[in-house]
Amino acid sequence: MSKDDRESDENCRFAVLEVFGLKLEVSNPRFAELLTMDAKDALTRDVRDLGTPKAVRELREEAQEALPGVVLTPSTAKDDQDAALRRQFRARASAAGATLGFDARPDGVWDSPTGVTILTRAVDRPVSMAAASHYVSEISTHREQLAGPDAAVLFIVDGQQSADVFKVAIRQGHLYHVMRVIWLDHLEEIVRLQTSGAVDHAKAVILLAPVANIDVGEVLSVIRSANVED
Repeated sequence: MSKDDRESDENCRFAVLEVFGLKLEVSNPRFAELLTMDAKDALTRDVRDLGTPKAVRELREEAQEALPGVVLTPSTAKDDQDAALRRQFRARASAAGATLGFDARPDGVWDSPTGVTILTRAVDRPVSMAAASHYVSEISTHREQLAGPDAAVLFIVDGQQSADVFKVAIRQGHLYHVMRVIWLDHLEEIVRLQTSGAVDHAKAVILLAPVANIDVGEVLSVIRSANVED
């Protein structure tokens, strides 16, 4: 490995834990994977090789390589600001769900009196196509475990650009019958329409759950037009 490669590796750190305002970072990606591995995966991965001298030696070498790269860094003012914005974004989304008549649980699961369950995930910042695709894939994998086999998924995003990216990711994953995406401003617009009497809970469920192959923005346009005509 060249000097430039080593310096590049040292500058690339992976956050593995944040507690009491301190962030634990490591520079070794394999060690970061070990520290953030799900407990179930850790117990089942390569279990037959854990007791071999070779495995013990490799683990010791990896730890010796990675431990010097472990650092504790205090959270910055920007970290605190970003965390506060995330909490605010999620609180707005949850409040909208509750106002629309859902039992909006802290884990993001919205239960409707109609029997429909929606697994929501609030995404408060722009994402790349790759990130959206990964997010869609991960939620698809764990949807049943998190909210049940019949649950729909709703991504609540920060703007129209993110909504468009998620729509493409959902379409590419052939998950349009399970997932939907909505801009938080549009979600709060549905709340206002409900307050005015133009939308009831049942219509809100139709808008937010993929029970039909429709686009939320298009449906809102139709509702707006109907209100203007009235």
